[in-house]
Amino acid sequence: MKKENMVKLVLIEWVDSSQPLPNWVHLDSLPDANPIECASVGWLVHDDKKVKMLAPNMGDMDSESNIQAVGIIRIPTGAVKRIVKLEECI
Repeated sequence: MKKENMVKLVLIEWVDSSQPLPNWVHLDSLPDANPIECASVGWLVHDDKKVKMLAPNMGDMDSESNIQAVGIIRIPTGAVKRIVKLEECI
């Protein structure tokens, strides 16, 4: 992949909802209503005002016409708390 077309390797800190409560529950005994703090690392392959898309796994990166990704996660931009650009090292 050409350096000028390279996507950024980043850490995104974001918030998510927690798993739905599996059983009936009395409203006076509800658990904490805090969002779940999440962190994801990958190449930022899409970035706009609605969504950030991270690819944790990239393949065939030396072939610009055949580069592939798997395991892409979509994070709503409104859920993002912080993005940290990471330095690649080998």
